[in-house]
Amino acid sequence: MFELPYDLMAKQHALVTTEQLAEAGFDHDGVKWLIRGGRVERISPRVLRLRGAPETEAQRVLGAVLDAGPGSALSHTSALAWWKVPGFTLRELHVTHDREGAHRPARLATAVHDKVLLPERHVRVLEGIPVVTPSRALFDLAGMPRTPPARVERAVDNAWSLRLVSGRTMRAMLRELARRGRPGIATMRALLADRGPDYVPPASSLEGRLADLLKGRWPTPLRRQVDKGDDGEWIGRIDFVDPELPFLLEVQSERFHRSLVDSRDDAARRARLEAAGYVVVEVSDEDVWHHPEEVVERVRQGRNEAYLRVLNGRRGRGGPRPLAVAS
Repeated sequence: MFELPYDLMAKQHALVTTEQLAEAGFDHDGVKWLIRGGRVERISPRVLRLRGAPETEAQRVLGAVLDAGPGSALSHTSALAWWKVPGFTLRELHVTHDREGAHRPARLATAVHDKVLLPERHVRVLEGIPVVTPSRALFDLAGMPRTPPARVERAVDNAWSLRLVSGRTMRAMLRELARRGRPGIATMRALLADRGPDYVPPASSLEGRLADLLKGRWPTPLRRQVDKGDDGEWIGRIDFVDPELPFLLEVQSERFHRSLVDSRDDAARRARLEAAGYVVVEVSDEDVWHHPEEVVERVRQGRNEAYLRVLNGRRGRGGPRPLAVAS
């Protein structure tokens, strides 16, 4: 008498495929006997669940992957959701099936993408689910019809902030997939061209929103998350720094800067930065989200003040001096 592969099913969220049952010795009639005996129940023609096992989200996700056949993996927006990249959910389940494998219609996934190659190096197992790597998922997203480039850009920055991808991994994926002429390559090529070797992604959605507001406003973009100090002592990491002018921009979240202690610390930090010669502009999260033009105007005024300060310094010294600010 053959036994159910319980160890395998425990790793697969109480699921098993007909192929796996065949490897365990159950032929077609044997599978029917298991079902009639109440030991398993079908959730698709090729995927069965241990009867009585709790129905979980992980089980639903893995069921869609197993149903697409061997060599399949969670992909596209679903993969980004499984990697916990903000902005994505598992309401729809996208699965990629390597086109070199046998194609079979699947019933548990929202969409099965089977027109692309899926090499093993593009797949990881996360919490028991075969899923494409974060960098591959981002390229999948860029290639989806009617996906706004801004959504791709935000997803890349969020994954980068979570350290799921890096410039190295993204550029390696670009080199590999660009040779195959995939959709979305132009979007990703332009996006990565804007992110040089020293690129630092936004630390939060608030910072990302502010970066979007300021993007393209001035020839020289502000740098993010730069350490600053005075007389060799570290003052802190600044949200936005002008690389050519003594101008700093800080974004203050009401959630993290509302206590009296926080207010005192912020005031002391600002005083040290101003004493070191910087023009410091602070904006609130409410302004960033609800009064964007006021934020842009305050940044413009601050940069103008910093420029005049440098210009006056040049005149006072009787000649030009570099605009770069010590960091």
